[in-house]
Amino acid sequence: MPLRGPTAEDVLRDSAAVAAWMDALHRAAVDRQGRERFTIERRTVRNRVLGENFVPARIHIGSLQQFAGLLGTVREIERLDAVLAATRRELPGAASWVADHPSVALVHCDAWPRLLATARWIVDHDPSTLDLRHLDVPDIDTKFVERNRKVLGRLLDEVLPINRIDLTTNDFARRYGFRPRPRYVRIRLLSPVPGLPAQLTELELRTDELAALPLPVTTVFVVENQASYLAFPELPEAIAVFGGGFAVTTLELVPWLAEKEVVYWGDIDTHGFAILDRLRERVPGARSILMDCSTLLAHRDQLTNEPSPTNASLHHLTAEESDLYRDLIEDRFSSAVRLEQERVRFGFLRDALEPWREESSGWT
Repeated sequence: MPLRGPTAEDVLRDSAAVAAWMDALHRAAVDRQGRERFTIERRTVRNRVLGENFVPARIHIGSLQQFAGLLGTVREIERLDAVLAATRRELPGAASWVADHPSVALVHCDAWPRLLATARWIVDHDPSTLDLRHLDVPDIDTKFVERNRKVLGRLLDEVLPINRIDLTTNDFARRYGFRPRPRYVRIRLLSPVPGLPAQLTELELRTDELAALPLPVTTVFVVENQASYLAFPELPEAIAVFGGGFAVTTLELVPWLAEKEVVYWGDIDTHGFAILDRLRERVPGARSILMDCSTLLAHRDQLTNEPSPTNASLHHLTAEESDLYRDLIEDRFSSAVRLEQERVRFGFLRDALEPWREESSGWT
């Protein structure tokens, strides 16, 4: 490594400062235990007054250990060596990745033995019938996996055969072959359903079980807001599904729902229309209620702001819905306007549901 040392003029002008600099450099070349940290190469500077003088020009570092000592990283090198040795012993297929990503290994070095043990267990077992909770490694629980899923995933991507990795998902359990955890659907029975006890008004079922239990109803209302879902009035031969942003997923996993008359009610904002668009892509006949300009304008005092609007191109809206969606994007009514469905007066909902109404004790 070259040094920017003193010139001949520096030696002539302030020889004491040059001597002090050289003395400090020589002291730095040896550590407190007398071990050499680097060697010094000198060059000659000439001056008509002082003649020839030898000053340091370069330093030579002879080993990684010496270099680490100069940088103060000896401990990090030792820890990395330990991580690499353990990886070569326990999970050799990942050793080259660790060598290429030393900073990641150092960040996780305290947990490295447990990371290797976890990855090794997954490699050695068929988890297809197991929940992630069934992972049986000493001192390992699902919280550890969750905290370290990113680095665990990197190790597993290196050592698992490609047919054991689901590249279509970033969900850790699904990606590495564990049994998917069930999803649940929450529904309200808006009138008694034949085959079910009359006293039941609400159910929460696993989606796969609901998919195998088609209910004899005519209409499925998908409601995004929980308060609106819970307050939805009684209607004959109808159920309300709590969407919670997952209406499309629910309909995909329970196909018979999509075979019914599907009616969607979401917030009047850009994301509400985006959910409606995705829903109608899969259920072309799906209708919307209370997602129109007249509802928005009738609740001006209830408008709020959408935190992060979208401006994605939507291709499955009606002409009226598309016009309102464009107005929201272009801030026609104000900046990032939003009308949450729970702010819509209940009388508006009652009027919107009139086509589905028959005599029902739920109306007042």
